[in-house]
Amino acid sequence: MPLCRRPFLLLAMALIAAAPARAENYPARPVHIITPFPAGPTEAVARLFAQRASEEWKQPVVVETRAGATGTIGTEQVVKTVPDGYTLLFTVDVPITMAPALLKLRYDPQADLAALGEVGRSDNVLMVNARGGIHSLSELIAAAKAKPGTLTFASGGNAAPAHLCGEMLKAAAGIDMIHVPYSGAAPAMNALLAGDVTAFCGPIPQGVPHIAAKTAIALGVTGDTESAFLPGVPSLAARYPNLVISTWFALFAPSRTPSPVTEALRAELHKVFADAEMQTKLGSLGIESEWVTIGELAQKIAHDTAKWKEVIESAHIRAN
Repeated sequence: MPLCRRPFLLLAMALIAAAPARAENYPARPVHIITPFPAGPTEAVARLFAQRASEEWKQPVVVETRAGATGTIGTEQVVKTVPDGYTLLFTVDVPITMAPALLKLRYDPQADLAALGEVGRSDNVLMVNARGGIHSLSELIAAAKAKPGTLTFASGGNAAPAHLCGEMLKAAAGIDMIHVPYSGAAPAMNALLAGDVTAFCGPIPQGVPHIAAKTAIALGVTGDTESAFLPGVPSLAARYPNLVISTWFALFAPSRTPSPVTEALRAELHKVFADAEMQTKLGSLGIESEWVTIGELAQKIAHDTAKWKEVIESAHIRAN
């Protein structure tokens, strides 16, 4: 080969390697899914998808954890990767809709990420200690009004869902309660069971065993309807329509990922989680199966971003 042709050959090879992925040959190499939180439900659901997708694609699908800064570290990593469909983000709503009101971000969740679909949601439940003398939401509100600034509510930390729940309840009911942050949902639940705090709006899977054992009383769930995991427990929204806190689970790609690849990813995501066995596995994690299309999810993200901005700013909430 003439020496003068070698640079052109190398350039052509580089352009081929950098060409956008196409649906017909995607994926042609391992796919990496970043989860921006430590081991827990987010990672567990990501691994469910990874295992099934790997079997379908005949390619490894690797789940990696990049936790920290309210989920924004892992999210930013995905935003900055090559938009070719080989690095994806599986996350809950926090770094997408809440973080913009809490932190100075180096990415725009709505502009820099392409939503591929929501596969499920998890709600919280407002609980009180069974020995505390409060047995209903009405009794909690009445007690708080009788003794302003005396009753307490626990959370897993500043800006955690339980914190937001407590602040939203205060605003909606016109009451004053004291926020007591703990270093996670587990110590917050322990504080409730020990009688150290009046209330805790914790994850439903965490609360169910204690509610069943009658050591905690469920006052209401934070979804817009009753939860399948706590039948008979009303939603807080039935009394306070805006008091809805649902953690959703969704897959994202960098926004400039080629549309044939994002369409292939959406189809695979929907296929995997439409399976009855996968829905049962979600249920075992305390997650209700819920397929939300990209258009609906985009609307939800825009709505929730504005909602959390108002709640966080009104209550002067700061991240840990």
